[in-house]
Amino acid sequence: MGSESICVQAREVVVLDEFRTSKKHFDCQTTDDLKNQRVMRKCRDGVVRKVPVHKVLHCLRKHGGCGKSVDRDVNAAKNILSILQNQLTGISEWPLRLRR
Repeated sequence: MGSESICVQAREVVVLDEFRTSKKHFDCQTTDDLKNQRVMRKCRDGVVRKVPVHKVLHCLRKHGGCGKSVDRDVNAAKNILSILQNQLTGISEWPLRLRR
């Protein structure tokens, strides 16, 4: 038996719906979606435009947010971890901001 199969046997797989985990800010309780950070960039046609940066999201103050910019993947990972921690402690209900 290889080491990979031993590792797989020692782990529990949890299926998790990742709906909204990257779009809802982990660090504050605003219910609005995070918005793509935008930067000025020269496009292929030579015109300078504001374009979204997919990896960086911003929590807008005008919608009750905290004003922070966050990495999309790190934010999603924190939200997923909080869901898993809730499940491990017996709280089956999802945080309101992450519900469908």
